[in-house]
Amino acid sequence: MTKKSIFVFALFFALAVFLAHYWIVGSGVWGDGRYYYAYLRSAVVDHNLDFRNEFEHFSCPLELTKTGRIANKFSIGPALLWSPFFLVFHLKASFLNLLGINLITDGFSHLYQIATGLAAVFYGILGLWLSFKVVEEYFSLKIALISTFSLWLASNLFFYTAVDPINSHAVSFFVASAIVFTLIKYSREGKGRQLAILGLLTGLLAMIRTQDLIFLVPILAWLLKEGQKEIRLAFNKVSIFLFFVLVGFLPQLGVWQILYGELKSPYLIQGETFNWLRPQILLPFFSSNNGLFYYSPILLLAIIGLFLARKRSFLVMGGIFLFLLQTYVVASWHTWSGGEAYGGRMFISLMPFFIIGLAAFLERYNKKRWGLICSVLLALVVLNFVSIVKFLLTH
Repeated sequence: MTKKSIFVFALFFALAVFLAHYWIVGSGVWGDGRYYYAYLRSAVVDHNLDFRNEFEHFSCPLELTKTGRIANKFSIGPALLWSPFFLVFHLKASFLNLLGINLITDGFSHLYQIATGLAAVFYGILGLWLSFKVVEEYFSLKIALISTFSLWLASNLFFYTAVDPINSHAVSFFVASAIVFTLIKYSREGKGRQLAILGLLTGLLAMIRTQDLIFLVPILAWLLKEGQKEIRLAFNKVSIFLFFVLVGFLPQLGVWQILYGELKSPYLIQGETFNWLRPQILLPFFSSNNGLFYYSPILLLAIIGLFLARKRSFLVMGGIFLFLLQTYVVASWHTWSGGEAYGGRMFISLMPFFIIGLAAFLERYNKKRWGLICSVLLALVVLNFVSIVKFLLTH
């Protein structure tokens, strides 16, 4: 069985899980996914940003902004990534209607939601493939495969790439994985095109979840460190990178201006706050209310592995820094639990680094306790699946 065929199998497995869950609950759009989907449906079907019919259909509360438009504080990044799949289906359905084959083309029907879910699952598995390719750069094929699929199946990453993919997390994982993959290629080849892509991807990641602007910090630090002997060259690289970050993030700024009349995050406009001086550091990890390690204990092994491999490459150090910074941001947020979530979903964008950390942990201990480690990994996978079923039955 080839590497690619394993990931193709994973894709079909994730799709089967999504479709099975869809068949049971009768919908693929729920929770926060309703707000992300509203952008997609409104833009493609209604050609506007008036969410009244979408919010009424999904029973979302209607609030007006100072511009008189319906408020939607959620980002447009997921809708942009889903749009090619959604648009192709919409065009095909409209064409079939012209041929006398009657299909509902209102953007709400099951087929539209399934098409969007398939897109999200595809992005999630593509992110898994990119993360695997990164890990394969540093570790053996066996370690890379086991760490990638163990972390996927034993963490909340599986929930958000298979069970509830119509949300921001599958696509944020994909884009974060693409950033790490591109960063490695740029570090080796140094092509300007790769730096531009890196900037666009970082802007896109922020357009999916604004908190992930923190990815800017280690990338800028690395660019400055690499060019410390040639200040002018470093300045040029940083300028190119930041320019394309801005280009990637511009659509979100445009939407904020249209909806709210301000180039400011709606979360802040609506009074949501950070408590920078009193962060709840331990609760996002160990609380039964969506604690990261409480729901996904395998990530403890990944964190240990990251620190064990801290001297291995700039990428590992960047992952450690992002984990610490993301922890501070999440712990300072007034709703650090993430609301109705399965585990610490605000850490999903760090999963490519967690996979690297798990690989480092497995490499360190596989020779002495391989049988025990495999048993533990399998137990964690089973525990995660049981926890997902319990979550679905109680929410």
